Amino acid sequence: MKRLRIFIERGYPQLAEPLKWNVPTYSLNGKNIMGLQDFSGHVHLNFFRGSQLRDPRGILLGTGKQVRHVSFRSIDDISHSALKELVDQATINV
Repeated sequence: MKRLRIFIERGYPQLAEPLKWNVPTYSLNGKNIMGLQDFSGHVHLNFFRGSQLRDPRGILLGTGKQVRHVSFRSIDDISHSALKELVDQATINV
């Protein structure tokens, strides 16, 4: 979780990081974009409008109406380039 927070903080300084629902939530212009959720054994990066994102690498999971997530079980699961593609998309149209 710490590495994901550093990735977001360094790459997207325009995002605010308030705690909402007891998790770090990232917002821009008052709109929630994504949130980090720590579970036993894995971490989710939730994209609140994930169903609208292009996902050519197929890393987004979930079938909800809007929310999709990327799941990480280890540090090795983090692909910075894949995450950058998704976060860039999520922050562009806010």
